[in-house]
Amino acid sequence: MSINTRRAVFLDLNGTLVMPVKVNSLSEFRLIPGVDKAVAKLINAGFLCTVVTVQSRIAKGLFSESEFRTWFQDFFSCLKLNLKGPYICPHRFSEPCECKKPNSMLYDQAARDLSIDLRRSYVVGDSASDVKAAKNIGGLGCFVKTGWGKKKSELEAARLYADFIGNSLGEVADWILSTDGPKP
Repeated sequence: MSINTRRAVFLDLNGTLVMPVKVNSLSEFRLIPGVDKAVAKLINAGFLCTVVTVQSRIAKGLFSESEFRTWFQDFFSCLKLNLKGPYICPHRFSEPCECKKPNSMLYDQAARDLSIDLRRSYVVGDSASDVKAAKNIGGLGCFVKTGWGKKKSELEAARLYADFIGNSLGEVADWILSTDGPKP
């Protein structure tokens, strides 16, 4: 049995790395300005950057999981960002499932796949369910005010769980790099 020792920053996709939050086609996604530099800083500091995302449009038939995975690999490899994953919940928001945030299933899967110590890791996202997931895995949660994070109601809900709130992924990355993080 291997000991998980690697630290990760789990990143939400829609609203945290790319916009718009709701898309009808994968070609609509655009990188949020500065995200590439923030992710590169985290990777260069030794963090695994792993994407955990809810893609309900798969269940709605707008694109397949295979098409999404191909888009993901092509999009981020062109940016020369070595993002791990994606770990995907393909269900509709209204459908109960084990993989939807803030449940820990996808984070647990990534921890097994990549030897990640969840207690020494971070979850970054633009929704309260993202930062609540951090608490559910024993890590630290960072809320970013992009995407859904621009909504006052989402920010207020996230305050209950967030260890840090930043205006951009760049601010969040700087905070992560300046802190000792969670203790084992």
